[in-house]
Amino acid sequence: EHRSHKPRNMPEIGSTGVAFTKVAREWRCKYAMGADGGPGESAALKAAQALLEEYLPTLKALPNAEVTRVVCGGCGDFKVIVNQPADDHGAWSEDEFKPEAEFLAKLGTIDGCTRVEAQEFTMEML
Repeated sequence: EHRSHKPRNMPEIGSTGVAFTKVAREWRCKYAMGADGGPGESAALKAAQALLEEYLPTLKALPNAEVTRVVCGGCGDFKVIVNQPADDHGAWSEDEFKPEAEFLAKLGTIDGCTRVEAQEFTMEML
């Protein structure tokens, strides 16, 4: 007998068995490496980090938000992920994910930051 390990009333993606309680919003870009070819001297990464620090208190104040930063020193990824319970995330989406538009616009003005994008996905601790 197969027993499901998902809590009752947990949303599921169709009949896939992919159940979730949290939904995340990711803001990302590619940053240019520094003159030495690595991330350590990257002005774009430094500016992206400073921008995140400016918005971090606002993001942390979102209901039940877990804020994560991902940086890859090899491929130039800079990502900010805000993960919330589905209901809280739904409320944030109704508010147009503020301050997303402003943050992404500023990220896009940083010299060396390209491919500025946002994505939504489920993000579940297993």
